[in-house]
Amino acid sequence: MKNNAEMKSKNSLSSCCVYFGEDKNDAESLSEKFVGLKYADGKLKVYFPVGYRKPDESNNPPEKVEKEIRRNILNLIHVLKAFGEKNDNLSSSPLIAKNQKTCFPVHAYLFIIRDFLSNGYYVQKENLYSKSPFGKASWSRTIKSVKPQFVDFQPFYFDFITQKINYSHTELISQIHKFCVHECFSKLGFLFSSFMPEKSELKLNKNLFIAAIKKAMAQTFNENTLLLFKNMLDVLNFLCENSENKEFIYGTQNFHVIWEKLVDCIFGETDKEKFYPKVYWKLKGRNDDEKHFYLNNDEKRNSLRPDTIMITNREKSGQKIFVLDSKYYRYGATKINNHLPDSASIVKQLAYAEYIEKNDSIPEKIKHHRTENSIFNAFIMPSCTEQIESIGYASANYVECPENTEKSWHKIHGILLDTKTVMEHAAKKDNELIKQLANAIEGNC
Repeated sequence: MKNNAEMKSKNSLSSCCVYFGEDKNDAESLSEKFVGLKYADGKLKVYFPVGYRKPDESNNPPEKVEKEIRRNILNLIHVLKAFGEKNDNLSSSPLIAKNQKTCFPVHAYLFIIRDFLSNGYYVQKENLYSKSPFGKASWSRTIKSVKPQFVDFQPFYFDFITQKINYSHTELISQIHKFCVHECFSKLGFLFSSFMPEKSELKLNKNLFIAAIKKAMAQTFNENTLLLFKNMLDVLNFLCENSENKEFIYGTQNFHVIWEKLVDCIFGETDKEKFYPKVYWKLKGRNDDEKHFYLNNDEKRNSLRPDTIMITNREKSGQKIFVLDSKYYRYGATKINNHLPDSASIVKQLAYAEYIEKNDSIPEKIKHHRTENSIFNAFIMPSCTEQIESIGYASANYVECPENTEKSWHKIHGILLDTKTVMEHAAKKDNELIKQLANAIEGNC
């Protein structure tokens, strides 16, 4: 028989988390590329991105570790929702269990859990009206329905139409809500507590439930109630008649796109398109209007597009421009040389920086403070280091040859950023992180 320590370890929240490189035996090899949540056979696995730091379980009590893991998972869900592509829910991916084409409504589940913890079960209210001298009067109904007595030509009411609110715990909508609450807690309730609400006596009748909620939505104007109903509909639409415990996957196999967005959101300038080098064709045998053209007026095809432009001391003396290329590469976790950016990425970074140094189309006030050695290049890669770390630099022999004067942008610095820190600082610029990153790049020139 297993001892209590073994049982506790097996059932702990940390046992469902998979960090990069840990789960080599996963049947679907999700741990190498997939980031997100996978629920199957009544069990949940959470796959964190490359470089995400595992909580220190050796020096902290289990309660503190569990609390941190809950916060990490909720932050992961938030980042996937806020920065993921619309198609990244894997709604048509072959990785979906049993090839079910469904999109798991993770935010509907979380909304219903949070709403229940704040407000309890939904209780249907019914307004009852009756003629009585006591109670809260409904004056509009009283004036329409009760004949007044006149004294000195003034109307007096001795009976009123009064309002009474009847709270019903047995109405269908209340029971459907109870069903949805249990369903949500059964999958994601562990993120909030070990509490499990009782199961509704109702069996899933999808068509009936959805019709009842839609009817109730048409009869209420309360925004909070409407939001609750909408999320209940999302949960019910996810479920099917034959399986209330459907397997699901929520996440992405393209976290490199999210990594680029996270870095740009924290460090980047909003007008970076002004720093894009443009390309064009000039064709023989065309008139002047046709021979010099950009491809289909398509910004993506016409421009080399650096991921992020970061500027410190913008439009002031001492201004620095940093051209950042976010690479969701594994070097920070593996330290394998082949997991570093390749020649194509290096050459593009040099082209970006040279354009910014020489071109006159960048913003005038920025151009005024531009100097030969105020432009810097860097690759930004994920890692589990708590401090921003420089690992060296990349360059090309054609810019480092003796006849060339070395410039600051000739070196493309390899910078490791802590994945967890980046995800926790998402959705806003962070001046302190910008300062730390600038120092890490400049300090190694």
